[in-house]
Amino acid sequence: MKRVFLGISLLMIVVLSAACARPTATVASDNFADALQAARGKTVTFYGWGGSSAVNSWFDDIVAPSLLAEYGVTLRRVPMNIDQILNKLTAEKQAGDVKGDIDVIWINGENFYTAKQQGLLYGPFADRVENFTRLIDPAASDTKYDFGVAIGGMSAPLGRAQLVFMADSARLATFPASAEELLALARANPGRFTYPAPPDFTGSAFVRNIIYEIVGFDAINNVAADKDAIYDIIKPALDFLNELEPYLWEAGRTYPPDVASLDRMFAEGQILWAMSYTPLQAAQLIAKNEVPATTQTFVFAEGNIGNTHYVAIPFNSPNKDAALALIHHLTSVAMQTAKLDVNNWGDLPVLDINRLSAEERSVLQGVDIGRGVLPIDELLRRRLPEVHARKVAIIEELWRERVLLR
Repeated sequence: MKRVFLGISLLMIVVLSAACARPTATVASDNFADALQAARGKTVTFYGWGGSSAVNSWFDDIVAPSLLAEYGVTLRRVPMNIDQILNKLTAEKQAGDVKGDIDVIWINGENFYTAKQQGLLYGPFADRVENFTRLIDPAASDTKYDFGVAIGGMSAPLGRAQLVFMADSARLATFPASAEELLALARANPGRFTYPAPPDFTGSAFVRNIIYEIVGFDAINNVAADKDAIYDIIKPALDFLNELEPYLWEAGRTYPPDVASLDRMFAEGQILWAMSYTPLQAAQLIAKNEVPATTQTFVFAEGNIGNTHYVAIPFNSPNKDAALALIHHLTSVAMQTAKLDVNNWGDLPVLDINRLSAEERSVLQGVDIGRGVLPIDELLRRRLPEVHARKVAIIEELWRERVLLR
């Protein structure tokens, strides 16, 4: 009997030891001041797209040193595409890994929808971030929804993007104010217009913008996320794109694979226009002498699609207090102002101007956004919402089937 009890006792010790050795999930401090205090001396690991040298420099040269100086938190930036990030988090979720190595991710749209559906995010946390509650409008549509998906405090806005077109006023006297005017210009200048092939982010946005122009936002917004139903709604827009195709570069037999290729073609004078989801990009290109000084940004009269990009905390972030400190810092007036500067990034701020003090407002509005771009207030007036994330992939698939492969 003693041997039995001894065996059971040893087994319990082994089990308890294993349980104690197993990592446990971390949680953020309830009080924000406590979170900032707990974050001191920690390293916060940020995973996000690293394809822009300007964005990388903003994080490395502006955000990182100021985060360390103000909050004692070291920023470690790991460049990785969002699909790889989500694959990593999914594998960790399936393996029961409650203590990973990612603290903050850069995310929006379809990827936010996927991450939220699969339980890959921590939260809600946004209303615990002081700058979020003080400086950001809680009633704004992009505070509540990301590509039509309810956010529910599971992410915080970092910046705003908007589709804009660019043309050289010395080569193109009239800029198209609608899809029909674009078609007329393409007919008059065959081979001098094109757009990136979806699923390139900017090319996909252009296709959706044409859908809005031809059938209206409400039509595509109200239809179910069903391929056949969406096709019935957007067929007139796909027909329009097919009508446009013969007048495009290479007679529409091929499309630029990405927006970087489109930029290069525009800079070389092969085509008469370009497009960007960075609405102040023209100023950056002019400053670098990569495009003519007569380059101007424009949008359609009815507006262009805009969306917001966000930061979120993974479910298994090991340093959630440090994550809150980083997100608080990213949404500060100082960082949002530095981000707006075209010499840094040229990304639109997410702050509610009405919530800023007179001094803060003066600092933000005093940023020189450069030449050849539309004023920010005009961009925001002509900003159109995004459809639900689930519909984006369906639209891209229909474009491929009904336009590219037709």
